Amino acid sequence: MDNFSKQIYEAGINDGRAEGKAEGLAEGKAESIKNLMSTLNVSIDQAMDILKTPPEEHQYFKDLLAKEL
Repeated sequence: MDNFSKQIYEAGINDGRAEGKAEGLAEGKAESIKNLMSTLNVSIDQAMDILKTPPEEHQYFKDLLAKEL
């Protein structure tokens, strides 16, 4: 494998890792939101506020959790 091909390969690996990490963090946060909703009997918006979820991410988590329910 030449140097250029190796760089492209490594960039692809790094992109895949970053995407996987972001997906894992989102799944963990979604689980935390569900747990707060259940344990504290709060709305999804209240749970996201407790977790200090940025407002621009609220719809993402609402959509994600709606798929699970």
